[in-house]
Amino acid sequence: MDQHARDAYAVFLPVVSELSVSPWLRTLLERGTVAVLPGESREEYVARSMSPERLATETAADFTRFVTEVEEVTGTSVLVAVDQEPWGIQRLHGLVPPYPETGSLPRLSEDEIRASAKTVAAAAAGLGVNMFLAPVLDVLRGANPWLEGRTLALAPEEVGRIAAAVVAGVQDGGVVAVGKHFPGFPRLDLDPALEDTVLAADETGEGDLVPFRRVIEAGVGAIMLGPTVVEALDPSEPAATSKALVDLLRGSLAFSGLVISDDLDAPSTTHGRGLLDTVFASIEAGAELLLLPGGDEVVALAEAVASRSRDDHTFARTVARAAQHVRGIAEATGRPSTQ
Repeated sequence: MDQHARDAYAVFLPVVSELSVSPWLRTLLERGTVAVLPGESREEYVARSMSPERLATETAADFTRFVTEVEEVTGTSVLVAVDQEPWGIQRLHGLVPPYPETGSLPRLSEDEIRASAKTVAAAAAGLGVNMFLAPVLDVLRGANPWLEGRTLALAPEEVGRIAAAVVAGVQDGGVVAVGKHFPGFPRLDLDPALEDTVLAADETGEGDLVPFRRVIEAGVGAIMLGPTVVEALDPSEPAATSKALVDLLRGSLAFSGLVISDDLDAPSTTHGRGLLDTVFASIEAGAELLLLPGGDEVVALAEAVASRSRDDHTFARTVARAAQHVRGIAEATGRPSTQ
């Protein structure tokens, strides 16, 4: 396998529904993928809680066994990401200590929040998890079925203060924190995972960026781009495929960490085009790690990225830089190589 292929596979973050290395995942890992996301079901996502069956049967040993198997296939360190949101979805349910109750956060000092987040992260790192797709930084000013139950009902500066302390604690505990969803989605009438919706121009405000600035100042390791068009900043491209928004993140906000896309197969992100074109657009925009549901289709997409890289040197350099960044974070954060 040539370097173009290994780089192409390295920029994908596939979601796995079960803690096992299925054939399609084994193929990805053998060919260069170094990141994986043990996800939740749609029902769990909507409920903002893990199912009774998962709570009753899934154990810490299941996670450590899965991570070990993944590492054995790759022979290298791997990013194992989960949605472990301090105010929202918590994929690790009772397998790690709880965060403080959401309502108590404004009363806690930054040191207290940081210490609590470090405890959660250190326990997760003990399972082999080394990336939290959290905290959620969106500040709602209206209806948003996508983010309902996953945000803090506080002023942007206070959200930023609390989130920065969470980020510092999570990363103290050996886990990469991922602030999301850039540049903030204060109101959406429809769920972007189900419908092609946009953030209207008059819904965007300067305060939306405040929490992102605070976590960047705190050294957050990664930022996730949101799923829809933000008309005030780029009326054509959804955030996850918008060069203008990545330039804003890299330029005005001086962010140098990893840029991750939200789920690229969401209707608001494909925005009327095919999935492969969406993948290409996200890479060209500057996203470095591409979130997608797992399956054989991810293998086909990675092969298409590799094929284009062989013919398009500019695109190949973009993919190679992204892959190098992903591998570097995996090596710095993951457990030592098993081979």
